[in-house]
Amino acid sequence: MNRHNSLNNNNKGVALILTILLMTLILFLSLYLLSFSLTEDRIAHSQAWGAKTYYLAEAGVQELVWKLRNDTTYKQNFETNPAWTTTFSRTNPFGTNSGTYTVTITNSSLAHGEITSIGTINIAGGNTSQRIVKTYVYRAIGQSGLANNTGYADGDINFSASLINFYGGNLHSNINVIVNLISTINIEDDLDAVNNFNKSFLSTVNVGGTIHAKNYPPAGSNITMPAVDFDSADPNSLKNKATVVYSQTQFDNLVAANQNLTLNGPITYVDGDVTLKCDHSLTINGLLVAARDLDIGNLSLACLLQCGKNNITVNHTSGQPSGILAKRKINFDLCTGNVNVNGIIYANDEFKTLSLPKSFNIIGSLIGRKLSITSVWQPINITLNNDYLNEVLTPTEFSSVITVEHWEEEY
Repeated sequence: MNRHNSLNNNNKGVALILTILLMTLILFLSLYLLSFSLTEDRIAHSQAWGAKTYYLAEAGVQELVWKLRNDTTYKQNFETNPAWTTTFSRTNPFGTNSGTYTVTITNSSLAHGEITSIGTINIAGGNTSQRIVKTYVYRAIGQSGLANNTGYADGDINFSASLINFYGGNLHSNINVIVNLISTINIEDDLDAVNNFNKSFLSTVNVGGTIHAKNYPPAGSNITMPAVDFDSADPNSLKNKATVVYSQTQFDNLVAANQNLTLNGPITYVDGDVTLKCDHSLTINGLLVAARDLDIGNLSLACLLQCGKNNITVNHTSGQPSGILAKRKINFDLCTGNVNVNGIIYANDEFKTLSLPKSFNIIGSLIGRKLSITSVWQPINITLNNDYLNEVLTPTEFSSVITVEHWEEEY
């Protein structure tokens, strides 16, 4: 009897211990799930606050860009003081407890500045959500032509695997001239770089005049990029002076309906992108202006299957402007065929080629914020014609502010 009671008591003890262990395990699992849920909730709230703070900081950037366009004091300082810097703050711009943004702009040269916007929102528990957004703004402010420059970039000039001839003038960069891979660059007059001139040891650069750069002193002098009034309210803007204005859809339909399209000008304005691909040819009798990007020889599956090249010809009439202008980028891609331009090519942002053209000739000038050329050793010939320059780059007082380079975010 005593032995039976002892076994019964032992079983009860084991059951109690197992029950305690099981409840402890359940408690730990419950605490883990609770902790996990709370962590996920905090992460979700953190992401939500982070997004709100990012857009708050971005709103600061947009306000400063607006000021550069519309506020006389900001505009004047941005364009006339190369060392200008200023800061302003806005508290609760979107209502109560919507946070604060503080925005600073610092010029690196005339009409070139870096914007830093810090967005801050106070959240529960005395914590703060913060985002920092940085971007770069640029405005073309030059009032005339480019003197004796056959090729010009307000930023870097990059040549790779290219054969390029600059006839009748100089090659100028307001930053660096960089020649990569196996390239041959022939310049009839001077090579001018405000910063440095660098080339790979496999490349050849023949200069008929003198090299001016920091590493070939004295360095070149800064030349302000000439401004182009694309679409302001001024009656002399290109949009207002255009013979015909197409929407992007209208122009796309026009190209689709005409494999060999001729624009009789003298000024054709496209309020959007201009894209030429898949075995089409475009003849421009005068000036073609794109309000956004211009892409020639855009690589596509149809292009590869048909082996169709895209050709572009620009014809000049004495006393009238001629060439190709884009408010943003100009790209010549792998399906580019024959390019013959009697006029200027002007990209308010980057001019870029990555192509194997049959022929590529420009009589006028090549102008861009950046020039990036990879021609895979197919020759590109650029010949200066100042008359063509002066017919296009008439004095102007307006050029839109654009954001360039990249958009950075920091915590």
